[in-house]
Amino acid sequence: MKKLLYCIVLSLIMCVAIAHAEYNGECWIVSNGDTVYKLHANGAGDPSAIQDLTSASDVQVNPANGVVWIAVLAANAVFRYDPVAGTFTQSPAIKSPTGISVNAADGTVWVGCMDGVRKISADAKSILAEVIPPDGPANLEAGRFSVVVNSKDGSCWIADGQGPIARYDANANKLADAPPMNEPKGGMSVDYQSNVWVADTQNHTLVRLSPDGKQLVKLDIKGPVSPSVNPKDGSVWVASNNNLLMKISATGETEKSYEVGMAIVAVSYSPAEEEIWIADMLGATFTGEVSKWTANGQQRFAIPVPAPTKVSIGFWEEN
Repeated sequence: MKKLLYCIVLSLIMCVAIAHAEYNGECWIVSNGDTVYKLHANGAGDPSAIQDLTSASDVQVNPANGVVWIAVLAANAVFRYDPVAGTFTQSPAIKSPTGISVNAADGTVWVGCMDGVRKISADAKSILAEVIPPDGPANLEAGRFSVVVNSKDGSCWIADGQGPIARYDANANKLADAPPMNEPKGGMSVDYQSNVWVADTQNHTLVRLSPDGKQLVKLDIKGPVSPSVNPKDGSVWVASNNNLLMKISATGETEKSYEVGMAIVAVSYSPAEEEIWIADMLGATFTGEVSKWTANGQQRFAIPVPAPTKVSIGFWEEN
């Protein structure tokens, strides 16, 4: 832990000098489980880097202010990094955090962890709410909780990886149950109406659920991973079969499909640019790369990044 904080301090000294006043579409990346990088929207590298993390599992940026949140398994905590202020804050103890979702409206963060889900305050100093399944942590599979929050109404969808899926309000009161899936571990993404796309990678299933838990769409797709919704119209971009990037309409029609990678593990769609960031564990060099693509399947650029597992960009419309 001392080594982690030492490296963070070094990174902060470097980051303060280059900090921007606002978020400008940059992409934050988890690489090799031990480093968080930043790439600008045009693909230019940035000296901002947080290194020597131990089992970093997720990174998410708040598009409203550019604040970055990092889940670190071994630290049993989530870290809040503010590039403008140059501050790095550790959350209260959270057991093996694996997934993060940021509410851009108020800056709060929902975190999936080993024994359930926690909602963290915008300053990372307190736990505001929690969802712990009734069977208790002894019966849970570690690190399988997925979370995704709708910034428009503050509600959060939670999947525990073993089947159950439910929607909760901002205070962690259950609003709706959904039909269970076999292993909903492939990711979730929500639109502004609280319709959510959920992927079951191992069972080759992608579903879309209504805010009240009704199944709107169910598709058989080979190995769906990391659905990323367009919150404006409910369509979704998702990786399939390791190498395909697909666009699916809100009604379940496949609109576009491109071969864009070799081992895609994460997708992040930017409605503002109508372009897509992809993390590929192999890429052209077989060591990993992050690439950006147009909605028409043209590659903007590809940047070598060792074993990238997460890509996070932000989009938020206040009105």
